[in-house]
Amino acid sequence: MASKYFFQRFFDVNARMRVVTAIAIIVAVLNNQNILDSRSVKVFPDPHACNRTSIIGKNATLDPGFDFDYIVERDVKPLEQNDLILHAISVGEYRTASTLQFNAVCASLFLHILYFAPDLANETSCIFVEKSFHKMERGNESNPQVMKMHVMPKSSTVQNDTWIFSTVRDRTEGEIVKTWLVETYGRPERIGYIQDLETLREIGLEEIIQKYADIFSLESFMVDAMIEYFHLWDKLRICCGKQMSKYWRNELLPSNSTLKVTTMKNHSLCPHLNIDDVEERFMETKLYRLIHRHDKLRRMNRPSLLDGDLNGQYCSDYNNKVKTQGIGFNEGRKI
Repeated sequence: MASKYFFQRFFDVNARMRVVTAIAIIVAVLNNQNILDSRSVKVFPDPHACNRTSIIGKNATLDPGFDFDYIVERDVKPLEQNDLILHAISVGEYRTASTLQFNAVCASLFLHILYFAPDLANETSCIFVEKSFHKMERGNESNPQVMKMHVMPKSSTVQNDTWIFSTVRDRTEGEIVKTWLVETYGRPERIGYIQDLETLREIGLEEIIQKYADIFSLESFMVDAMIEYFHLWDKLRICCGKQMSKYWRNELLPSNSTLKVTTMKNHSLCPHLNIDDVEERFMETKLYRLIHRHDKLRRMNRPSLLDGDLNGQYCSDYNNKVKTQGIGFNEGRKI
């Protein structure tokens, strides 16, 4: 079995620089060199300058955004060319955790591409299609992409290599939808995970993330990064932004708001969170920083695609606007 190398975890930049400086000084002293001339001391090469052979057999330079920085030798089973996943669709009705699935599939596809076909990482995108179905990247079918929809696309518009994921309310509905997908699209091997709220509540976020990771052949360290990321993202999704929990929004709304429902229960989690702290910790996660370096994916690092970029206090600022201005769900826009 072929031996492959890959990056496993983030390496703190500041700590790295301190180590580099210390080693440089030692090397300079031992070689009787001028320690003020850093150009005369080359401690070790740029970690992003290395080349890696992708698992599908094509030589590729590792994308500098792939920031799992410790190189570990492992035995990896080669991925066949036809096992590379390039396209996926996530379809689900409103309020079925469809955004969780969309983001999880997006992150999984991105890591899958980054590991198995790094040349395509910068071209990977995840988009929402509101009304009618468009082919991947509206005609550009070679780039990796995940599309979120609320309506099932016509089978004639779906590429043969596209994986289809869906969200439903319970397991019974899930079995019906899975059968329908196989009959409609005729590719049972391309039907991904059918996520239902019933199972999600029972097994929790970590096991759900693992299901997506298994489909995309992700390594354990990637799964750990996804779990770290989504535990915090889920709190922001519920307690911050334009698509926050209706219970939390109702609690925040001013008493004179026409949107406020006096009989609605309060939220059990959000009032007890320091939302700025959650936002900052989310921004410090490995996967957030990795995604942030890729322009086509950066919007995924938000509570919803309609929200603005996080800055450490985006959530508290937005929540304050709900309190003072009575802002409603999506500011009146449905997505």
